[in-house]
Amino acid sequence: MEQAKSFTRAFRSREAFKELVKTDAADSPSNRWINNDLRPTPPGNENLSLQLPTTNNEYPEQRTWTWYHLPLFWSGLAFGTTGWNIASSLIAVGLQWKYALAASLIGSALAGVVVTVLARAGARYHIGYLPPLGYGDVRLVAVCLPPLDDWSLLTYSGASLISTCLLCMFGHRWRDLRNTLPESADISTKQLICFFVAWLLQVPFFFVHPSKIQWFFTFKGIIMPIATFALFGWCMAEGSGISTIDNELTKSADGVPLGWAIVAGINTIMGSLASLIVTQPDLSRYCRKVSDAGWLQGFCVFISKCLVFFLGLAATASIQGVWGKAYWAIWDLLDAILDHYWTSGARCAVFLVSFAFYCSAIGSNIGTNTLAFGADLTGIIPKYMTIVRGQVLCCVLGVLMVPWKILASAQAFVTFLGSMPIFFGPVAALMIVDYYWVRRGNLHTPSLFKGNKGDLYFFTKGFNSRGYIAWLSGFLFGLPGMIGKFHPTAVNEAAKNMYRMGWPLTFAVTSVIYAALVYLFPVPIYPETHANTPTTFEYLGNRDGFFEDDVDDDLVGIEGVEAVEDKAPVVSEEKF
Repeated sequence: MEQAKSFTRAFRSREAFKELVKTDAADSPSNRWINNDLRPTPPGNENLSLQLPTTNNEYPEQRTWTWYHLPLFWSGLAFGTTGWNIASSLIAVGLQWKYALAASLIGSALAGVVVTVLARAGARYHIGYLPPLGYGDVRLVAVCLPPLDDWSLLTYSGASLISTCLLCMFGHRWRDLRNTLPESADISTKQLICFFVAWLLQVPFFFVHPSKIQWFFTFKGIIMPIATFALFGWCMAEGSGISTIDNELTKSADGVPLGWAIVAGINTIMGSLASLIVTQPDLSRYCRKVSDAGWLQGFCVFISKCLVFFLGLAATASIQGVWGKAYWAIWDLLDAILDHYWTSGARCAVFLVSFAFYCSAIGSNIGTNTLAFGADLTGIIPKYMTIVRGQVLCCVLGVLMVPWKILASAQAFVTFLGSMPIFFGPVAALMIVDYYWVRRGNLHTPSLFKGNKGDLYFFTKGFNSRGYIAWLSGFLFGLPGMIGKFHPTAVNEAAKNMYRMGWPLTFAVTSVIYAALVYLFPVPIYPETHANTPTTFEYLGNRDGFFEDDVDDDLVGIEGVEAVEDKAPVVSEEKF
């Protein structure tokens, strides 16, 4: 009752509303940069490797992701609508299936390596923030808008799977539902109903903190391979098998040399993971040990993406051999199965497969969109924002993006979203080079939450100019080609080829330039009081980012932590 009264009073004035929505950061002496969702993920009382003085000795268990969670996360992500349709994306750039498979093998292997490399810092220090650009992290600029649009478009795609489920349930009553919306709406009544059903089914998941959502990714990682293999097996049994796999499945892109088409295919694979790759620390920070974010997840990225590529390609070719049409979109294939086999058994099986793929869409929205949006928005305004609040806000704003309007009248904007690899490739390069080469895996945890002049990661007014110059340089290498996507005659073939290289090119350019700038203009690795400490690899990693004489004053007020003068935290060496 008292909480209800407080909620009502909050809307009587601006000050009262601010008081209601402010987070624990308001009580921290460094409230601009820290709240409970930004501080290092606590391991729980029974697993504390860093013993901090507390007022209530209560630490919630948040390091809940263990060795199988990230592998199942990536497997479930691959065994979904995007993974199934990736073959059509590769063939569309002018590749025969065997060359598309080669591009998938190379791109998936590269993605597996990058995913594993980027996950280590989050798993080692249990933080989602890395400092190569200072507090003005370009991720906050580049990540916030794409998740909103990608969330709305993915939900709109999921609505097609909901429509298939409703068709299985209601038959001709759903198929013959009259459209009451005008043509100018760019969406039918059935599509609008399915969109909001798809939206409502997701809402409860966005109120769950990332440390407690790993069960859903485990569930998704188990059911998606079952559903995918079941659909593949049916297509093989009822279709012509792989005997027609050499048939022309889609119209190839004209005039693209084989080598550049393969390079474009590799870029397509990397592009499908571009935004999620740079948010890896937001996931791996919840791992219990560094090894929980190790090579097994990279191996699963490689195997699952290549496997799903072949399953989608072979199933599509098999059905085309008997029905004469290539159904690349999963919902089109499932609707076609119902058209040819309207039986109770077929309707039940199609419903289960459709719902499984829709669950995959929910997981993709959480892992690639709402979590990234919530984490980065929390980094911008920690005083009022938390990850869960950011997830809910993304869910609400995503509806306001009206994706059916985007798809109907803004093809140029959709093309712009497809150019995200040239934004995120340079960001991944900065994170990797800065952590592994510049800092040798050493991050000073207390300094990550200090935003004052002269602090370790303050650089120049909070911005690391070396990082921004390197990021901009890498991005500019892909910019002319991106312009060519909008105006094909405005640039030459060389610029288009550079764009086809996309992620690998911008990544390489940024890596070299940033490494050179840091070599010429070094950045401090440790605070001045420890400047002479040897920079052996992850020296601070084994100490949770603390020196023996650090007092964790920046965490005062966060979950009951209090300052104690002249008392150093006790640290245990963490094995991995």
